[in-house]
Amino acid sequence: MLILAYMRASQRLEVSREILAAMLWPDVDRSIAFKNLRSTLLRMRTAGQLNPLPLSADGRMVRLQPDALHSDLDCFLPENDKLARLRQIVETMKEEFLAGTRNTNGPLKRWIEGQRQGYGELLRAAVLDGSPLATDRADIRAVKIACVQILQRAPNDMDIRNILDRAKIVESDDVPDRLFAVPRETQTRLDATIGVAPSPLQAERLSLPRVALLPPDTAEDSRLNGSVANALVEDVTIGLCSLRTVSVVAPFTSERIREADDKAAVLEKHGVIYALDTKRSGDGLFTQLIFLPTDEIIWAERFTLTAEGLTTQRSEISRTITQTIARQVDETAAAQLDFATRPQMYLNYLQGMQHLSELSLPGIRRARKKFRETLRLSPDFAPALAGMARTLTTEWLLTARGDEELLVAAEQKAMAAVHHNGNLAAGYRELGVVQLYLQKLDESLEALSTAETISPHYADALYSHADSLVHVTRPADGLVKIKKAIELNPLCPDAYFWTAAGASYFLGEFENAVAYIGQMRDARPADRLLAASWGMIGDKNKARASRQRVLRDNPSFDLQRWLEVVPMKESWQRELYREGLTKAGF
Repeated sequence: MLILAYMRASQRLEVSREILAAMLWPDVDRSIAFKNLRSTLLRMRTAGQLNPLPLSADGRMVRLQPDALHSDLDCFLPENDKLARLRQIVETMKEEFLAGTRNTNGPLKRWIEGQRQGYGELLRAAVLDGSPLATDRADIRAVKIACVQILQRAPNDMDIRNILDRAKIVESDDVPDRLFAVPRETQTRLDATIGVAPSPLQAERLSLPRVALLPPDTAEDSRLNGSVANALVEDVTIGLCSLRTVSVVAPFTSERIREADDKAAVLEKHGVIYALDTKRSGDGLFTQLIFLPTDEIIWAERFTLTAEGLTTQRSEISRTITQTIARQVDETAAAQLDFATRPQMYLNYLQGMQHLSELSLPGIRRARKKFRETLRLSPDFAPALAGMARTLTTEWLLTARGDEELLVAAEQKAMAAVHHNGNLAAGYRELGVVQLYLQKLDESLEALSTAETISPHYADALYSHADSLVHVTRPADGLVKIKKAIELNPLCPDAYFWTAAGASYFLGEFENAVAYIGQMRDARPADRLLAASWGMIGDKNKARASRQRVLRDNPSFDLQRWLEVVPMKESWQRELYREGLTKAGF
């Protein structure tokens, strides 16, 4: 298939075996490359006995029979109907050229990159050529989509921006003739030469933060459900393309990211810094903007989409989201630049955050090692200082030995994070957490309130704030807040459910406490609370099983010492916890 694509896209009717072998197998000995090519051509001849293939070969050359081959590249051929040609090109360009090709390197990789640039130039030429003729909504929509595809690659292309700006009056019922006045015509041609360098616009794109807006449904589900939510997200995407400060991922690519099993990996592959995640709920649309380097939700909102006044709603919601994203990108520009200019530091930090999601001592200690490596490269990097603080407080919690040295060190790291970046919600969050365990309950609530003020939709800050409220004898308030955190972060860490279980326990809702713990992927860290809950319910067998797991993981666990160090503002909470653990057999 690569041989067919290479010859068809390069418009070459014959290519030497030597060129093909060197291109397809650049990293092996020449004799092995020729052997691989011979085997490939032999298998093709065998397959061609049933279905004739458009390739033939002799001892020196491989030849293409062009009349026997149909290709999606035919859309780029000249055609009198310029708008029909543009629509076909737009549909074809939704997919990247040879997008499914894996493990390419050397000349083949350079050739593919050159082709992608060449087809992007052909798309641009088709827009410049066809947009002056666009008058009906379908054609204007094709022009808009084409502009978004181009601006994904070259966000500062002013000619295309001008066309897109004019296209936005499609919302009006009165669309004038010759809507698009193209400033200048550009003659382009397909350059099939191997090794084409990136254009200046492509190079410039790399310096801009990338934004991906993930639609709530797959394209197929959207069509089946008659959903307008995907159309709204596409409107917002087009609106963002007018900004000069961001590079926007085109809607089709965002749909592929939405469908991916590992969204985080695909977002990283595409260099996305901000992701707008969206979810449908009845007639509403829930949106949250995530700053991926720190996995922080920096904005969230719920919108109602109803049939009445839908056009006005879409316009208003699109404008609101576009303006919010622009403002948030501006506010986090310094942090984004920090990550972009120090990639190894960023990699170490991300690996630390990944290990931190493992609620276990080995995971916590692996995370600490990565944060140390980050701080060696940048001693004042506040997110890594906050991460270090979290590893220390989590270790204190998991070991249940009451080691105050861990908490003192954690407080120092958290205070350093706040000192180096007073606008980092994560720094105040970690400071609030460690102060809770140091029995500084009022200071803890103050720090966590500050974190929530800085970032009202930062789910981790809400979770920690909820945990502190539980410990200061406000479990009902804590449960409300942790439910909001879970709503913001539906695929949340186990610690969220652990906190919800604690709030339920101190509200006397012991069955609910067990149910929340049951939602944890690894419930072992909550076995003490689970044992106490089963004890209060009166199920001695399950309480005993939970107690045995606690003692197996921590043979030196001492009930009295643990109750002395667990931060609780009022004695009734401590006694309720003691009662449950005693009934469980501790």
